[in-house]
Amino acid sequence: MLVRRAWVIRDDAKCYLFSSDDNGHLFRSETTVGEFPGGFGNTQLVLRNSEFALFEGEAVHRVQGTSTYLLMMEAIGSDGRRYYRSFTAQGLTGRWQPLAAPPSRSNNVSFPAGAWTRDISHGELIRTGTDQTMTINPCRLQFLYQGMNPSAGGGYSQLPWRLGLLAQTNATC
Repeated sequence: MLVRRAWVIRDDAKCYLFSSDDNGHLFRSETTVGEFPGGFGNTQLVLRNSEFALFEGEAVHRVQGTSTYLLMMEAIGSDGRRYYRSFTAQGLTGRWQPLAAPPSRSNNVSFPAGAWTRDISHGELIRTGTDQTMTINPCRLQFLYQGMNPSAGGGYSQLPWRLGLLAQTNATC
């Protein structure tokens, strides 16, 4: 199994390692807090889809004030453009449910000054703190990502990626 990225998050008793491969699989392993960073085992397949629907860049966050966890995972559209899918679960060992089904990448992002990119790639939610619980504030979501000019071309390592920040504008809190 080729691991594209690994993400560690913990609750009160255990540390969980989420990892993906190039074949549309998301895995979860666990260890006790006392045995971290070693001892990971009990590896389970927790999500499966096509290699493009679950590509890479998984990240799991605890939603502040709840027992809900949010999984963000990068996907690739049929046009080769990058976007993120989201899932929620009640607890880190819970069943992941799509937050938006079917997935969509165009109806929930707007650019007030005009769209400078069609790619939302290699992103990270801004957390409320710096501990291993990876907590996010559901009333002030911000997502740092990389995008590029839609007309750019060439080899992946030569593409002119630049940073962007998505900010939640529809909070009900």
